[in-house]
Amino acid sequence: MIPLRLLAHPAFAPYAIAHAVYVDIIAGRAAPPPDVPFFVPPPPRTVSAIDYERRVVEHNELIVRADNLHDVMNALVWLTFPKSKRAISVAHVALGVTADGKTRPRRRDVLTLFDEAGAIILSQRDDLKKLHEAHEWRALFVTHRQGFINEARPILFGHGALEQLGSNPHRGLTVKALWLPLAHDTPVADADAWMVSHIVSGTLLAENEHRLPLPIVGVPGWFAENEQADFYDDIDVFRPLRATKTA
Repeated sequence: MIPLRLLAHPAFAPYAIAHAVYVDIIAGRAAPPPDVPFFVPPPPRTVSAIDYERRVVEHNELIVRADNLHDVMNALVWLTFPKSKRAISVAHVALGVTADGKTRPRRRDVLTLFDEAGAIILSQRDDLKKLHEAHEWRALFVTHRQGFINEARPILFGHGALEQLGSNPHRGLTVKALWLPLAHDTPVADADAWMVSHIVSGTLLAENEHRLPLPIVGVPGWFAENEQADFYDDIDVFRPLRATKTA
C-alpha cells in the first residue's frame, strides 16, 4: 500500500515502527495500543468533518480506508503521536461550529491545516529558528547546514504531506512548521507528551499562531539535490520573507 519510495525516504523514519504495528493490526494479529482508536471501515454515507472527529472522541473509532494512502498515513501518525492526535480531535469537538451554525471557529482551521500539512522541528537552537523565521534559507541550510543536521530534527506530522511525499513528491511541496524547544534527540513519545499539554492549554496550535513555511525539498539529508548550495537560489521554492507593510 505504501509506495517503496516513501518507505525508503528519511522523512518516513519516525513512522517505521508504526508501519509494522499497523500491518499487524490490519492483518488481525494485534489490536491498536490502548491510546489509539480502533480502525474501522468507512460507513455507507460520508460523514462530516465534525462527525468524523466525534466518532474518534465519543466512540474511539478512526475511519480508515485500508486501500487509501491518505488514511493509512493518518493511522501511522495516530500510532506515533496518539496523545497529540487525540487532543486535536477533542479540540475540534469542543470548538464545534460558530454561533451562526454555518462556519467553524478559526482554531479548527489551524488544527486541520496542521493535521494535514504540518511539521515539527525539535531543536533548542534559537539562532536556527530565527534564520527560518527570516527565510534566510542559505544561512539555515548551507552556512549552518551541519548545525541543522546535528541539532534540529524535522518530523512531518501532517498525514496529507506524508501522502504527497509518497504519491506526488513535487519540488514545491511545502509544510507549515512549528519549532518545539526540545532537544533534537528527544524521544517521539516525549515530544508527543509535550505537544498535548500545550494543545490542551491552548498555547500550541492557537488561532493566531505563526507557523513557518518549510519547503521539504530543502531539508538536509532528505533529498540529494539540495547538497549543492545554489539549489537554494530558486526563489519560487525558497521564497524570501515578504516586506512588512507600514502605515
